[in-house]
Amino acid sequence: MKSFKQYINEKASKLSATFPYKGAEWKDFRGLENPNERELRTLIKKTKFKELRFVVDAKGKMWAWDTEDALHDAVIFAMTGEKYVGGTYAKGIINFINPDAEDGEKFSITAKDGNLHVLVLNTRTVGDDFALKNKTMKALAKRINTKGKDRVWWKA
Repeated sequence: MKSFKQYINEKASKLSATFPYKGAEWKDFRGLENPNERELRTLIKKTKFKELRFVVDAKGKMWAWDTEDALHDAVIFAMTGEKYVGGTYAKGIINFINPDAEDGEKFSITAKDGNLHVLVLNTRTVGDDFALKNKTMKALAKRINTKGKDRVWWKA
């Protein structure tokens, strides 16, 4: 059973994005703050290209949003007021993969459903370390070597 603190933290939230230069456009959009797997899957199914971007900070706080809405650096700057510096956040993408498809279709970004495919982008610095501080990402990583529909494809 979830604790009250987990229930409060796992919710849809308004995210913002902007770049740190004069005249940059400010954009507000819907995203997730500290989502669980069910919330990630639901949001992926609602997106145009069936793909989410995410960032995780050093404490494990995660934001996820539709890839069409904003870039990683713009969200980090708008939500924290800090410019992205290598080694301060884990950045990545989550989408679906169909392991039963032909090799050419397996990694199609338009797969409507299937196994989760997590791609951590900045693995040379802190990508995997920070991503695994988040409870949801840690739970997904534990299913890397499982078989069948529960398997998570994780690329670093």
